[in-house]
Amino acid sequence: MSRSKKDLHTNSASTDEEIQKTPVGHALRMTADFSVKTPKGTLQGKARDYIIKDRSGKVSVVEKNTFNKKYEILH
Repeated sequence: MSRSKKDLHTNSASTDEEIQKTPVGHALRMTADFSVKTPKGTLQGKARDYIIKDRSGKVSVVEKNTFNKKYEILH
């Protein structure tokens, strides 16, 4: 499963584009449909959606359009 990792909680440069707007731990943009098992059940996502893991460890799936509206990509 291919994906790109984005660090959301620092201002330092990384090998990928960096995103920062709300306090999140990490975001992964997925390139294929996927499912993620969590303590509260299985989450489903589509290609180009993001898996978000906040600083407390909570995992969620965010659709591409919602992600692009909520987060700012820093180049």
